[in-house]
Order: sequence, then structure tokens, then C-alpha cells
Amino acid sequence: MLLLKDGEIIDNPWIVIENNLPTSLPDYPILSQTLLSTLDNIDKIHQPLGVLLPCDQDIEHLRPYLEKLSLIVLEFPSFKDGRAFSQARQIREHLKFTGELRAIGHILPDQYQFLTRVGFTTILIPDNANIASWKDNRQHFTIGFQSSVLKEPKQGLVRKL
Repeated sequence: MLLLKDGEIIDNPWIVIENNLPTSLPDYPILSQTLLSTLDNIDKIHQPLGVLLPCDQDIEHLRPYLEKLSLIVLEFPSFKDGRAFSQARQIREHLKFTGELRAIGHILPDQYQFLTRVGFTTILIPDNANIASWKDNRQHFTIGFQSSVLKEPKQGLVRKL
């Protein structure tokens, strides 16, 4: 898989820990929300820490861990399931999370700009993805009519000429 940030492919040092916690965590672990809640010594962890939150989980489960999290991964289980869009916006606006917010799963290039407008900073895409298509869709629209977490000026319903 390729990691996309600001239209460019970047290195992905993060490692997903699937089922059981190892004796010592790797440098950039991504834990499930369940594994995260089993960490006894989270206050003693001084390394980047990530969590995978399924779209059917409440974001409030993350609140106690926000200060320790560098990365939150949200999954799009199918193209028709847009709950991760709502989760991303809530994580940015209500939880005030400022770290990396990553989208994974069934995502199309034409959703790139919508992903960034709700707060995603990175996207995991397939190795065979058309990178040019992703880059083109990053800046496809120049005016946003919906509000955004990007702190950009809003365009009213009537466009000024």
C-alpha cells in the first residue's frame, strides 16, 4: 500500500499490531481500540502511537488517550459507507485532535478533496493506484460551498464574479 499526503507518496513507518500486544512495542505501532484500552502503562510510552477506530465505534472512546496518540486511522469498509467522514470531522472539531488522521479502505480518487476538507491528512491507497488521478483530484475544485475543518473562507450560495 502507498501512503499519500498532500498529493505526494511518503514513507509509511507505521506497523499494525493485529491481535496481541508484543512484549515491546515497535517504533510506530497502530493498535486496535481494544488493544489500546488494555495498555496498562500508557503514561510510560514515549513514542508515537496510533489507533485504528472502526466506523461503528464512538469517537469518545479515544478521548482518554488523545494526548498519547500521534495517528488515528479511520476505515471506509465499503464505498457506500461514509461514516468515517463524520468521524473525522468530529475528531477534529469536538476532540480537537491535531495529529495525523488517516483514511483507509474503499476510497476513490474523486473523494480526495472531501477527505481533506473533513480533516484527513493521509490516505492509504493500493500499490497499483493511478497516482496522477489522485493528484489531479486533490485540487479539482477551487471553491468549497460546505464548511470545512481547513479554516478556509466560506463561499456563499451566490458566487461573486
